[in-house]
Amino acid sequence: MAYFIQVLLVALLYHLTNTFASFGGMVFGRYTCQRPLVGGLLVGLIFGDLQKGLELGIAFQLAYMGAFAVGGAVSVDVGVVSYPIMAMSIINGLDTGTALAIAAPISILTANLTHVMRAFNTVCTGIVRKGIKEVDYKKIEVGNVILPQVFLAAMNFAVVFVLMYLGTGAVDSLLAVVPQNVLHALGLLGGILPAVGMAMLLKYNIVGNWMFIFFVLGFMMVSSMQMGFIPIAIFAAALAFLYWKIDSRPETAAESASAGVNVFTDDDDVEM
Repeated sequence: MAYFIQVLLVALLYHLTNTFASFGGMVFGRYTCQRPLVGGLLVGLIFGDLQKGLELGIAFQLAYMGAFAVGGAVSVDVGVVSYPIMAMSIINGLDTGTALAIAAPISILTANLTHVMRAFNTVCTGIVRKGIKEVDYKKIEVGNVILPQVFLAAMNFAVVFVLMYLGTGAVDSLLAVVPQNVLHALGLLGGILPAVGMAMLLKYNIVGNWMFIFFVLGFMMVSSMQMGFIPIAIFAAALAFLYWKIDSRPETAAESASAGVNVFTDDDDVEM
């Protein structure tokens, strides 16, 4: 019974973060709570292994931080990585590399369910049009809200229950018959994915070669100073805030000058 409740919680989180109008809106739901780092934290709390959840969450976050929909085209399902696959990995005690290698094909496969949902929505659109012609508000609500949400919830819950109930046994059977050298190769392949995700992020965010000094600094803090993720994150947040303050000062001065406002400090001499 306890395991069923855990699976139900994972399914609920996956559904709430996989809807286009989830709790808190898309920014908080789909683009924040769906991230693997958040999913690892929540799933780790659900299954009582917070450390493993955070370890997997960091690895998955690096691998999938560059994944987003371009023009409505969904290439991977980040939500299935953050919740059901995260839960499967914790239950089966998978190492990070193997978990990443298993997550890649499953996330691509479940991403195609978006097209199934959109195809069903075309049927719902016909119901809405008919309701508009008949001025039937109940029919409009059924076609516009109730049926799409019920279908999406059924599809999302089915994905989680299939993966959690059939997937865990399937993973155990697969790990038992797959040779160790193949698992080692999968682990190496999965280890490349975080580098790919980081490279995609750098491609969008790095605007000058000088910014690589931040990565040199971070590498030094991890390898030489043996600092943990939380102190490094606090230091990075403070550094980012200082950089933002310094970078915004010339723009403020330029705007003040263009508006004809003279800004002086206490040490400035004012010539009369």
